[in-house]
Amino acid sequence: MIHYDQHAQVPWSAVNGDFLDAARRLAGDSSFDIVVAAGQAARFGFALAEAGLAKGVVFFQPSLDSIPDDVDVTIPEDDLARMSDDMDNLYQPFVDTAFDEEDPERQREMFVALMRDAARRDAARGIDPPEFEAGLAMYSDHAGEFFADMRAIKAAVGDGRPEPDPPWLESPWIDRLGELAIPVTAVVLPRNRSYGEAIARRARDAEIVEAEGIAGLAPPADRAKGAEAALRMLDRIA
Repeated sequence: MIHYDQHAQVPWSAVNGDFLDAARRLAGDSSFDIVVAAGQAARFGFALAEAGLAKGVVFFQPSLDSIPDDVDVTIPEDDLARMSDDMDNLYQPFVDTAFDEEDPERQREMFVALMRDAARRDAARGIDPPEFEAGLAMYSDHAGEFFADMRAIKAAVGDGRPEPDPPWLESPWIDRLGELAIPVTAVVLPRNRSYGEAIARRARDAEIVEAEGIAGLAPPADRAKGAEAALRMLDRIA
């Protein structure tokens, strides 16, 4: 099993070429049986499959890069109210203070405190404490990248410069999913089942799995669902 970010920094802001070059070095003269990609890393998982470096792909709560017409993006009013309250009372105070902090370690501490407060307020919590602490450590390792990206956005807004769309949005991966001849699994939140159904309509061989999760973490029962989905993928490519 290979975890990409243990070998190289994930090039979130770059096109897929650098990522594919690094993945080829990790694969040697072979390809990967299964590629698992979560969230915004979905485009990297698709890129590996498109390049012939994967025999199967499992997407966890994938970011679609574009929202097709057949995807339901309706947000319940209760969720909108909670999001507005979180913005006013949680995230805006963080932005107002943390972005002016010059000490990287202090910024990291403030970032960790924000995630703890967000977890306490989120109605979907149910993560085991050890799992949450592991996730917290993982995310806090990327605090520097988060602040660098946010500063760039803040500077662009302050200068009146609109942020250009990333180049990969010109050809979203979901629009090209039907080109893949390999099996695909989409593990999605129950409220985002339409995402999985959109993937299934485009892929030649697709499975949808519903599992709860928050910020890339999940309760034990739903982690088991994800593991079972990966094992089934092994059977599908055999």
